[in-house]
Amino acid sequence: MLRDQFNQDQYDLYFDVRRSIRYHDRRRSFFEIMQRVTSVLTILMAGSVLFDLGKTGVTANWLIYLSVLAALLATFDMVIGYAGKADLHRSLKVRFGKLEMAIIAGGDSQKEWDGHQLQKLEIELDEPAIYRALDLLCFNELANADGINKENFVKLNFIHRLTCHFLHWPNISNNIKTNIELSANQSQDA
Repeated sequence: MLRDQFNQDQYDLYFDVRRSIRYHDRRRSFFEIMQRVTSVLTILMAGSVLFDLGKTGVTANWLIYLSVLAALLATFDMVIGYAGKADLHRSLKVRFGKLEMAIIAGGDSQKEWDGHQLQKLEIELDEPAIYRALDLLCFNELANADGINKENFVKLNFIHRLTCHFLHWPNISNNIKTNIELSANQSQDA
């Protein structure tokens, strides 16, 4: 396992880079799904309006609600720009992926690790504000994949999970590094 080849600071950097890859992949996927849902509803609404024009009588309530939802999603798409956000997160994932490859292929010298840390900070300059609950979900997922003790996972409730793409939740658990160190030490003792 690669964790055995790294000291604690190196492993923390490697873990953070891999967590960022997962985070940006999830954000990219979220925006792509929002783009598809908006497109489907817009197309459905265009067809529904044509059918509604051709009939006589009152418009069904479900059609009105669907129209309002489609209009709201289209408005959010115009303001937020789902496709642009998806591209941004795709680009950030690729940049973090290249950094991960450099870490794996690189040597042990402190100068190289300082370079990797600097490259990570340069990538983070282009990152939008982090959605903390989503970041912590990615932390737990990666920690599980690395065999880190589950007792040290960050606990998130249903509301955090449900709103992880919509709310920043800045006040939930800020002691991830401690969790990694504790978990790595516990798994090494086992």
